[in-house]
Amino acid sequence: MEYIPLKKLTIILAAAFLSSCATPYDTKKSFWTGNMGVSETQLGTNIWQIDFTGNNYTNRDTTKKFSLKKAAQIALREGYPFFVIVDGETNRDVTGSSYGGGYNGLYGGSSYANSNTATTMTVELLRKKVSSKGLVYEAAFLAKAE
Repeated sequence: MEYIPLKKLTIILAAAFLSSCATPYDTKKSFWTGNMGVSETQLGTNIWQIDFTGNNYTNRDTTKKFSLKKAAQIALREGYPFFVIVDGETNRDVTGSSYGGGYNGLYGGSSYANSNTATTMTVELLRKKVSSKGLVYEAAFLAKAE
């Protein structure tokens, strides 16, 4: 059996922990992901709803950015160079909590709450960069966003 130096093992474990913190962009929502990640639903010929739900470590800006990127990818996949957001919201919801320690509520203890940040947006895909419904986004530009 190969011996791994403590410093190297610490670096490997730290990297694994840090990479598992925020919900990655390409995670598909499912039972297995704790209903975190991205989903898309077609509501009409050129109307789509995009949902991105992150975990405790995913901030509001990230969920918005990931939702916009997914909208851009859908627009390009469907043959539309532009899109406009017709409805959207971002929320942070408590999804569970826990209390540990203490004795009958005495002698300390600790508690924490799990919360998920979610962005939901409805977008209309457009063939031209014209809309009276709001800011028109260029799909090709946003699809490449980091």
